[in-house]
Amino acid sequence: MRRSNLLRHLLGVLASLVFIATVVGPQCVRAQAPPGPLPQTAPQDRSSSPAQNPAARADLPRTKILAGTWRLNPDESDDPGKKLQQSHRSDSNGQYGGRRGGGMGGGWPGGGGMGGRGGMGGGRGQSGGESDSDREKMHLFLEPAQQLTISQKEPEIDVADDSDRRFAFYTDNRKVEKSKDASHQEFAAKWDEYRLVAEGKDPRGNKYERSYEVLDGNQQLRETLLLKVGRNNSEVSIRYVYDLVSPPAKAQPQAAH
Repeated sequence: MRRSNLLRHLLGVLASLVFIATVVGPQCVRAQAPPGPLPQTAPQDRSSSPAQNPAARADLPRTKILAGTWRLNPDESDDPGKKLQQSHRSDSNGQYGGRRGGGMGGGWPGGGGMGGRGGMGGGRGQSGGESDSDREKMHLFLEPAQQLTISQKEPEIDVADDSDRRFAFYTDNRKVEKSKDASHQEFAAKWDEYRLVAEGKDPRGNKYERSYEVLDGNQQLRETLLLKVGRNNSEVSIRYVYDLVSPPAKAQPQAAH
């Protein structure tokens, strides 16, 4: 009889221990657990979210919006003096090229004359007849703007630089009159896909072409000067690259194709 009672008592104690272990135990463990995610909740891996890089803009579509402030990048721009010297080697009697290799680049439509008799500060042939004024005009024509500020409201695109040179380009086929002020002029222009293209003539009547375009990524502007030089009309292309300093204050209208 005593053994039977003892067995019942042991079974009761065992049942109580099982109940505590299965019901009360986990609650106590969770209550005493240190702060942090629960065992069944996997912590979030923040490294799996790609970081946004504001400079990575290669995925942006090309644009005709030239507006903004742009600063010359000399490392990615051509040296016009070297370009003209290369052309001079192939046409030693040409009217371009000369002794000022490594001169300034850039320039503006109508800003001077690439057709001067001495070219870049005096080459072979007719350099003796070139005046200081002609040389200065050519220097200004070739000298790049250190900074461009472009505003755009179709059909007018206004370009100004840090030397107070201002030029207006019109894309509506209007007739523009040539200004006597080389630093304030108007030009008839057109869009060739994403390039704004304008033509001009130097003082000797030689045609040249100037174009502006925003490159892939919309962070750089390229200005291209296309010249025909020398007696053989050799074609020379000089390119200048500008980095975006600041976009326009407000959205500019997209030019129509």
